[in-house]
Amino acid sequence: MSDDMEHESVDFFGNGLCTHCHLARRELEEFRFFNEASESAWGDRDKQLQEHLNSILTKYPKSSHDEIVESYGWDLHVNQVKYPSIHRQSIILTIFSFLEHELNSLCNILSESVKNSVLLRDLNGQGVERALLFLRKIAAFELSAMSSEVAYIRGVNSVRNQIVHNGSTLPQNGEHKVNLFVGSQLHLAGEPGRSLLVREEFVPEMIVTLMGFFEKLDEQVQTHIQAYSSDA
Repeated sequence: MSDDMEHESVDFFGNGLCTHCHLARRELEEFRFFNEASESAWGDRDKQLQEHLNSILTKYPKSSHDEIVESYGWDLHVNQVKYPSIHRQSIILTIFSFLEHELNSLCNILSESVKNSVLLRDLNGQGVERALLFLRKIAAFELSAMSSEVAYIRGVNSVRNQIVHNGSTLPQNGEHKVNLFVGSQLHLAGEPGRSLLVREEFVPEMIVTLMGFFEKLDEQVQTHIQAYSSDA
């Protein structure tokens, strides 16, 4: 923006820029509570089944235990592996979609006050990468302080793409970026060409990382607001 009239017309409280990152962190807290409740539900269900199975085993000789346990194999599998896996992959997709939406919204709000007429939709690409490009090139945000979070986000994006487009099956190429990311993460596992395993600890870790990202991003937002106000 170039003239004082346009400077004065931007209401950073009204357009939500002042609180955008704060509200994003608060929403991530809600995701954290939801994830904890969901994981707890599957854990409770598995515990109840285990107790029920144990009560049955006490009524029969040990020679019959293997057959009885085997008959409950599928029920144990869905409680311990299948349903938690569906939940974890689903919430990764949901949280990443939320991240993408929040970054796109932030870029659109910033368009009111950046000294550039280029809009987010004018840039090549899509999703998080395009939003990061806008923040770096158009809004002149300094993203180096959050380089580790950005690298993590890109890694999660590669995981997200495998879940959406390849049914959670990892690429055959061991040097593929998603395989390298999975190999670098304590709470992800999977061999090339095999299914991705998301451990219980990954989603909370992802949420904490994204909260840290928005905290650092908020510093850039506040710097932008102060610089804009000083130029008014």
